[in-house]
Amino acid sequence: MRGLIRFITAGAASAALLFGAAPAVLADGPVQVDVGGAGDATFLPDNGTGGLTDTKPADKRAHTFFSRTVANPIPNEIWYTARHLESTYELTGLTAGGTYELRLYFLDWYFTRPGQRVFDVDVNGTRVLSDFDIIGTAVAAGADAPLTAFGVEKDLAVTADENGKVRIDFVRGKVNQPQVNAIALVPAS
Repeated sequence: MRGLIRFITAGAASAALLFGAAPAVLADGPVQVDVGGAGDATFLPDNGTGGLTDTKPADKRAHTFFSRTVANPIPNEIWYTARHLESTYELTGLTAGGTYELRLYFLDWYFTRPGQRVFDVDVNGTRVLSDFDIIGTAVAAGADAPLTAFGVEKDLAVTADENGKVRIDFVRGKVNQPQVNAIALVPAS
């Protein structure tokens, strides 16, 4: 389907998704990706490469808005899809050298205890999260895992490269494989 273009409105910005490629976004507004999912009116459909997509089983309990670990809530439906194993996302069409807030959303319904999934995240070739443990982060903030999966948001300041691109690599770490549920990129204020 290469060459087909679909336009989606995401907040104040319009985003174009070229099937088989990364989304192009306007520099004046956010872009949000429904990792592992089909997207909605404000989230682009998944367009990552590598890994496998997954959907939260109905019998797994989840608390997606845990105020100690989620500063910017997203809809539950977006939390309930994911991509696991090593994967890459490229957000393009940004202002070269522009600064943005990258929001990564994680919800682990497969593993139930800290230390069972520990991975790294690189942005434009630089390690931004080392030995990241979704459940460990939630438990350290007071979550009562393993009974319920808790949403975790990590906000990172990033700079678009000289080509106006932010590349996010989810990298296998010490234990098991990475997983991510949603990505948002917001112009820094």
